[in-house]
Amino acid sequence: MKLPLFFALRYLFSHKDHNAINIISAICAGGICVATLALVCVLSGYNGFQQLIRGLYNSFDPDIQITLVEGKVFNVSDERVEKVKSLDFVREACDIMEENALIRSKDRQTMVSVKGVTDAYARLTHVRDVMQAGAFVMREDEDNYMVIGGALANQIDAGLGFMRPLSLYAPKHDVKVNVANPEKAFSEAQLFLIGIYGTNQLEIDSKYAFVDIDFARSLFGYGAGDVTSLELALDDAVDKAYAQRVITEILGPSFTVKNKEEQHEGFYRMMKIEKWISFLILIFILLIAVFNVMGSLTMLILEKRADITTLRNLGATQGFVRRVFLLEGWLISVFGTLVGVSLGLLLCGLQQWFGIIKLNSGGEGGFVVDAYPICVRWSDVVLILLSSLLIGLLISWFPTKYMAKSEK
Repeated sequence: MKLPLFFALRYLFSHKDHNAINIISAICAGGICVATLALVCVLSGYNGFQQLIRGLYNSFDPDIQITLVEGKVFNVSDERVEKVKSLDFVREACDIMEENALIRSKDRQTMVSVKGVTDAYARLTHVRDVMQAGAFVMREDEDNYMVIGGALANQIDAGLGFMRPLSLYAPKHDVKVNVANPEKAFSEAQLFLIGIYGTNQLEIDSKYAFVDIDFARSLFGYGAGDVTSLELALDDAVDKAYAQRVITEILGPSFTVKNKEEQHEGFYRMMKIEKWISFLILIFILLIAVFNVMGSLTMLILEKRADITTLRNLGATQGFVRRVFLLEGWLISVFGTLVGVSLGLLLCGLQQWFGIIKLNSGGEGGFVVDAYPICVRWSDVVLILLSSLLIGLLISWFPTKYMAKSEK
């Protein structure tokens, strides 16, 4: 293989009688370079945004969330649930009571997800890291308090210094609505606001109102020990997939056990689909660029007919000659791919370190980060390299196959 490679390298860098061959080869290598550069940057950009959004969700998402397959509420006194809580790798367990309710402040009102939690919730998640004002305290002595997001506070015109409490209206799950007297089917409670959190994620900041779990049970008309979900924090040392399997086996088919990604399965699936659709589009562009190799290689074969005859007279086999020109065409793809991937990694590194491309062009913006997030995954880089080199090899094979037929 060394001798065919030697001839291929000589042909690649030597002067050709027809300058068009050099120009076409350079254009082909340049097209492959641009396509692979774009692949590295685009996939790394998708990875960066996925990592960024995962970090935002992590402020509230537990390692494991347990819910019922059918129905809404179960009791934590269930021996299967108690067994899960007692597992060695479960660091924290928090009972959750979550239902929708109407929140009102003066003449402003909106729907909100009231999430009743225990004291373990603050240890289980990173919610205290995103507190913008006040404290994450649900109950103090005999008084109950509420924590809401900044977007929700703006929506209903609420603040920490306000003297008026916020009102919550929730349907009672065990009472039918009476048309003559509908207010009896709803519970009403008033709480003072004690904290405001903010993640710069509108969906999260306008969704939750955190209260004490016993208060939530009373508001929605549930009994002691009733929960809508159980949220767990696992030890850092344990394998999360293994822990999920163990918990699923203990609870059986009547419970759903979700990890962090599965809690937002639709969103992450959409991002993956967008990423791989972009990959396929750019691979198609790369395929068009690599097709130029066929033209360049065909012209080179026609120009080097005299050399081919000389090699055959010296004893070179047909397979040897084919390997020379196959490697010649493939080397164009190799150089274009390596240069493109290297430049792509360089640009991604510059963006990570210096934030050259900004999300907000000037001044303070409403973005979580100032610059486009980038995350290079080496599995993506390997996939790009293999795809580009394989396409280049296949495209280079066609002219050499035609050359072999024309010699018969």
